[in-house]
Amino acid sequence: MGRGSGSIRPHLAVLLLLTGVLAGLLLRTPAPSVPTPLPQGEVGERIAAALPAELSPLRRAFVESGAALVGRVGYFWGGKSDAVGWDARWGVPAVVTAPGSSTSGESLPFGLDCSGFVSWCAVNAAGDPAAFAAVGNGVRAQRALCAPVDWADALPGDLAFYPDLSHVGIVAGRGEDGGLLVLHCSYSLGGVVCSSDAKAAGFTDLGRPSLFEKTP
Repeated sequence: MGRGSGSIRPHLAVLLLLTGVLAGLLLRTPAPSVPTPLPQGEVGERIAAALPAELSPLRRAFVESGAALVGRVGYFWGGKSDAVGWDARWGVPAVVTAPGSSTSGESLPFGLDCSGFVSWCAVNAAGDPAAFAAVGNGVRAQRALCAPVDWADALPGDLAFYPDLSHVGIVAGRGEDGGLLVLHCSYSLGGVVCSSDAKAAGFTDLGRPSLFEKTP
């Protein structure tokens, strides 16, 4: 059995069982074809409690930072932040200035996009805005700064990518069935969520950020 299967402890079975009951608490109701994310509530605390004791402090802080935003920050195309702590702009109406989205030019509550979520988590894990550049700005840059990782060897804090690099998330642990939990800021789901099965959610590729080179 791969190293990841043993090192990521499956302590989130209760959350997975509650998914169907509490899915209505999500920012938006997912389409039927979209895997149901984990419910809100104590997601952050439960994910943190299930992290392996031997996990490096930087990885732990990276995952915990992401879990803390579940259900609290909405999706915003082009949304980035290098704030250490809560960004006061979140939730405040702002014009979507980034091109390429059906929402471009609209005024919407400010939040994060998928890569912006990863960058903010890196900044807050390190406690330093310089970590924004260290993890990469944008999905392609974040993938370029990762080393390939087998699914069996995945650790909390590794990144998960869509095959066309249109989306990125953070591995948060492993469920009882062995599926990877992934934190991500999703357009279709309205904001930061934790999906219970990375593969079912569309992620096909894993990478280990160079941010963790000295603390695997």
